[in-house]
Amino acid sequence: MPIYGCQKNLINPDNELKSVLEFICSESHKLTNCGIYYGRQLFLRVKR
Repeated sequence: MPIYGCQKNLINPDNELKSVLEFICSESHKLTNCGIYYGRQLFLRVKR
């Protein structure tokens, strides 16, 4: 199993960049939630 690391990058974004980053992060979070939901639905269908 691969081990994943993370790196903290400190930036000082202006208002425009901050808005873009917040949008990208929120869309990424939604996509993750959709994937988890879809995976659970498939698991529950196979389990029955």
